[in-house]
Amino acid sequence: MADPILHIKDSYYFEVPKLLYPYDYRSRRQFPDVWVSLDPEYQAWEGERLYDELARRDAALPGKETTLHDWQHWVHADHANFAKPLKEFLQEKYETSYKKFQDWKAVDLQAARQDTSKSVEDAKRLDFNDYLKHMETTDAPDRDYFDFLRWMNKNQAAFERAKHEATNIKEWKEDRDIAEWSKPKIDAYNGHLSGKILIPQPFATLRNLYEKESGFAISKYLLIEIFVGLVLVLLFSKFAQKIAGGRPAKGKFWNLIEVFLVFIRDQIVRPTLGAHHEEDTHHPEHGHEYGGPYAEHGQAVDEHGHPRAEKKAHVAAAHGHDHHADPAARFLPLLWTIFFFVLGCNLMGMVPWAGAPTAAFAVTLAMACVTLFTVIAAGMLQFGVGGFFLNQIPGMDLPWYMAIIIKPMILAIELLGLMIKHGVLAVRLFANLVAGHLVLLGIMGFAFGVEAALRFTAPGAANWQWAATAVMAVVSSAVFSCLELFVAFLQAYIFTFLSALFIGAAIHKH
Repeated sequence: MADPILHIKDSYYFEVPKLLYPYDYRSRRQFPDVWVSLDPEYQAWEGERLYDELARRDAALPGKETTLHDWQHWVHADHANFAKPLKEFLQEKYETSYKKFQDWKAVDLQAARQDTSKSVEDAKRLDFNDYLKHMETTDAPDRDYFDFLRWMNKNQAAFERAKHEATNIKEWKEDRDIAEWSKPKIDAYNGHLSGKILIPQPFATLRNLYEKESGFAISKYLLIEIFVGLVLVLLFSKFAQKIAGGRPAKGKFWNLIEVFLVFIRDQIVRPTLGAHHEEDTHHPEHGHEYGGPYAEHGQAVDEHGHPRAEKKAHVAAAHGHDHHADPAARFLPLLWTIFFFVLGCNLMGMVPWAGAPTAAFAVTLAMACVTLFTVIAAGMLQFGVGGFFLNQIPGMDLPWYMAIIIKPMILAIELLGLMIKHGVLAVRLFANLVAGHLVLLGIMGFAFGVEAALRFTAPGAANWQWAATAVMAVVSSAVFSCLELFVAFLQAYIFTFLSALFIGAAIHKH
């Protein structure tokens, strides 16, 4: 339930100072369902109902007292099992046993292949029940649960229905025979919840504040990504209106946006993807000098740098340019979007009580997959399906008898490298964002560590050491935050540059 690194982990709530969002619940009926589901009293009530449901289905569990005692011992024996209900105890017991069965079968199959006296087919036919029969001859600690494990192996759907029948928080809240929580317990729960703005989950059931039980859950990072996307839509819709008809952008903020757009176009996209514009850098008289902000796709500009639409068709015809054949123009909108979306997500990590979605590997992996799919689709559109794969092989003048051996090997290596490159693209962004947050967390922890040490070694003594450490931690955090701001821009640039590089490699001959 608790997590020591809240700010770099996705969650189903936003965290703010407790004073800004306090809770003052007076009854167990008022608490959110996800919080009630973690309460020991509710879990004991649910556990008994689950046992009874499974007993009605002849699940062959050990005695009720034994099962509930084993579950409680399991919960308290390992911190990783804290606040896990009986259904998780039984599910994990089955999954652990099934994994051991798979390992046992693999070992037996390997032994059969090495020993000619054993039948490989017999080893392949081994099932979960055979494994349990084998384990009954040993001193396995879970022998009392073997009959239940056999039942569960054949009745997964029945187990799920039993879990559903046993889990009913609404019924527990409305049951007047259940004693009300004590005031100290309610006050403690209010204190733990204060500062947590829980996100409504109309399409999912949560296991805790960090994991879902089922359905489609709405997380903090998902909302932040939607917010960043909406900001980009509104921002660039407004920017498009300002430069509609070839008008130059006016105003410091809009000029700043234009600087970023032109930089990405001229310093990232055109050099890596290639563009018709590169051919025209020495023909300013044609009105599309390289680097001009309104010189896209052979668009003519006058002596003031403003576009002249009447020359556009003449320029395109004179140089034989096809608008749709310009690779830079085709992929520029995508790469602009990638840069500003990554930048926006990175910068959200600098906003108090928010967080950077790019500090979650699932987010960076999904973005790397966008680049990968673009690479594959663009390459196949350019060269055809077969041509895309043939283009992965560098041009080599080899005799046919060597080519049929070497080229397939090189193709396999190149395709593996393609996957690895995009995997590294995801890991690079994720690792840099997480590393920065971890360093900040460590720096801020110095003051708390010194305070704890002083309280333990010399309670009541002068705490000048804590004051000095706190000042150093605050100053260091401020300086490192400035570095984090630079990293937010740098990683957005690197991600966009590498995406453009990979796309460019896919649409050009090796």
